[in-house]
Amino acid sequence: MKGRIHVELCNRTTIFCEKKKLSQTELAMMIGKDRQYLYKIEKGKVTSSIFTISVIACALDISLAELIGEIKV
Repeated sequence: MKGRIHVELCNRTTIFCEKKKLSQTELAMMIGKDRQYLYKIEKGKVTSSIFTISVIACALDISLAELIGEIKV
């Protein structure tokens, strides 16, 4: 289940980044993290806090609900 959540979060983040024409590096700079951290989130090597996920949503100018709303456990 944990891996599936990471994959879904990554997919949804990628979709919103593409809509905003943001690279992974640009998003990382916006949230005050390095690109490697975002990569580790995508690969499930680190578990993000709800705070970090909220910061990502804010950087993408979407609500937290929009970012995680479609993720099914």
